[in-house]
Amino acid sequence: MTQKAVLIGINAGNNAGAEGREKSLDSMEELAMLSETAGAVNVFKILKNIKNIDPAYYLSKGMLEDIKNAVVSKDADIVIIDASLSPAQERNLSDYFDLNVIDRTRLILDIFATHARTAEGKYQVELAMMNYLLPRLKGAGIMLSKTGAGIGTRGPGETKLETDRRKVRQKIAHIKEKLKLSEKTRLLHRAKRDKQGLLTAAIVGYTNSGKSTLMQSLTGQGEGGENKLFATLGTKTASIYDAGRRKKIIISDTVGFIQNLPVFLVKSFKATLEETAYSDLLLHVVDPLQKDAEHKSKEVMKILDDIGAGDKKIMTVINKIDLLTDEQTDYLQVKFERLTGKPAVPVSAKTGKNINLLKEKIFESLEGERVLSE
Repeated sequence: MTQKAVLIGINAGNNAGAEGREKSLDSMEELAMLSETAGAVNVFKILKNIKNIDPAYYLSKGMLEDIKNAVVSKDADIVIIDASLSPAQERNLSDYFDLNVIDRTRLILDIFATHARTAEGKYQVELAMMNYLLPRLKGAGIMLSKTGAGIGTRGPGETKLETDRRKVRQKIAHIKEKLKLSEKTRLLHRAKRDKQGLLTAAIVGYTNSGKSTLMQSLTGQGEGGENKLFATLGTKTASIYDAGRRKKIIISDTVGFIQNLPVFLVKSFKATLEETAYSDLLLHVVDPLQKDAEHKSKEVMKILDDIGAGDKKIMTVINKIDLLTDEQTDYLQVKFERLTGKPAVPVSAKTGKNINLLKEKIFESLEGERVLSE
């Protein structure tokens, strides 16, 4: 069932200036893409300026009345707020509008729940879901009474979730044990690669920047990317081979980043992000056609720092040059090299333009790291 969503963007605090408003609008556009990825139809969007957050409802009474009018006139099924709501605020808003109200984090979790494919990916989603729901169990009402029929109600095991904190904590501990077993397996595989002298490169970048398409273009394996946020959750690996050198490098595709990605969510996806932290080279994919591409690039670098991968060797991959002129491509290459202080290689993952050049640059970059294995 397709749900009709009302989206509420938030321009909080002292961000009333043009730059602050622009960032808030950009965040709301991203929220709209997240909502569409989750399967909703966005019937109404509005940006609200908030100086003081109401502890009970987050929004002021006047704002609530405006939004309720929009909900009624558009016959909406769900309200999505571009903020982090407390459990009490979420419950109060759901009661006020008499429908499901979710925040940005809950929307991301919903998408993760529908995109997880591997057993490990499902465990990671369930862990994130449990950590999010735990403080919301008391009087959770509409969130847990639903049966998984719409956005904000999906997720592994949620419909069977006991409203007993002790049991939920036990479940969290159980999931963590399962993930530890997976971690041991990965460590064994990583140790084997290290023993063989194999080098690794991880593809990172803002979600929907073309990472999966680049993975397919580089290695000939994997699926082309979808025009959706978080199309890739679990880590996917393949290899590239240099016939002249008779050497190969393992390439990993990882979950895409996004602004305001909650810290607990990053921690829950430690297993996926570990490939980034342990890689010898990071291929930072940038879509220069995305709005505020520079800001998104900085967000990626910030998250890399947060997960302990900021000091890794990084190469910027400027994607989608098939949609640019040669002059624009040259300009962007210089621009991002100055912005990041890292070498940049312009490519088109879709058409394959400059992919062989990128492969050569990857091998050159890692040539002196350690002996490359056959």
